[in-house]
Amino acid sequence: MSRALDQDTAASLKAGNPLAAFEAISGVLTASYETLLEIEILPKSHILPDRQYVIQDDNAVGISKLGLVQAFIVARQRLRDHIDKTHPWSDDDLFAATAVILLLDPEYLTAANTRKRLIQKHLRNPDQLRLVLKKEKQFLDTFLTSILHRHTKSPTLWNHRRWLLGVFKSCDLPIDVVADIRDIVCVAGERHSRNYYAWCHARFLMSLGNDVNGQELLNTIKTWCFRHHTDISGWSFLCFLLSASNVADPGAVDSVSAQVLEIVSSLRLVNESVWVFLRTLAASGLICDEQYSRFQNVQRHLMEVSTNSSDKTILRSAIDWCETYRTKKMN
Repeated sequence: MSRALDQDTAASLKAGNPLAAFEAISGVLTASYETLLEIEILPKSHILPDRQYVIQDDNAVGISKLGLVQAFIVARQRLRDHIDKTHPWSDDDLFAATAVILLLDPEYLTAANTRKRLIQKHLRNPDQLRLVLKKEKQFLDTFLTSILHRHTKSPTLWNHRRWLLGVFKSCDLPIDVVADIRDIVCVAGERHSRNYYAWCHARFLMSLGNDVNGQELLNTIKTWCFRHHTDISGWSFLCFLLSASNVADPGAVDSVSAQVLEIVSSLRLVNESVWVFLRTLAASGLICDEQYSRFQNVQRHLMEVSTNSSDKTILRSAIDWCETYRTKKMN
């Protein structure tokens, strides 16, 4: 969401009730839910009744853009009061204020760091800490899987989630790696294509433990890549999984290679993303000679039937790159 305000919106700020907007919006953001919220910032064309800032249907929430800006003014002032120590706002007040701030501006680092410090205050109270951590994870995951374009690819929010899971691990709290990758990373990858930060987070999740169901995760990522075959970030993560000894065995690698080549051949896929994946896998030495020959055959077939010069360039580059680096590896 853009932070820029048009003249009409700026003028309307003076006629509203910022405190009422803050209470309404922060109340939604800080409540507990069984499922993640689906938040949408309503355009100017969607006019809410006077003094109404939020509409909600179960977990679907629409928030007035004007109301959010008004709430942000209140939230930012409370955060400044806290930093300057001019007002003793409670932890709940600060969680509410920083939630509103991050909804408008997901890169507001001071707000994210304030939430970290609030969480750290509970480290000596394990029971309370679990509740706080669970709620914070739900809050973050709502933003990271939302249709709010800036939030799904926010380095500040992804780094905050990484920090949060570090606290989970230090407190011996369970982390479902497969579920997090499936329900958070993959969804964020759909919301924002080539989502570098989301897929880097997936790699971080893999570092948290060795008790990952490798086959389930491979199937999840493979299916995601088939549905988003032009997204190189997903293919890159699939290649990462296939090279991980605790996830895939040689049989699994050959199986995935065969399935990808079958789809590429039948649909005549010539996009660069899938061929970067195929050439990397072929050059890695992880696939058997039969699959390598299949890779070469599919490439030759598509070279013969392709009429687009850019497609031929991609195919030619893939086989040249693979043969160059596979030869070096085998020697």
